[in-house]
Amino acid sequence: MSDHPFLRGIGLGVLAGAAMGATMMKNEKNIKKAAKHTVKTVGRLAEDAADTLADKLPRM
Repeated sequence: MSDHPFLRGIGLGVLAGAAMGATMMKNEKNIKKAAKHTVKTVGRLAEDAADTLADKLPRM
């Protein structure tokens, strides 16, 4: 993944929010499993978006 500080910051913020939400919920297996799946999906989405933007930027 290309190094874009803005996109990295957005991704970290989303992941931090998802992690906080997961820790504040009840300790039920289904909720934890869903939160882990969501965090993984959001991480992949952010990486794909960053890669797509990096491909469209001019090379220097």
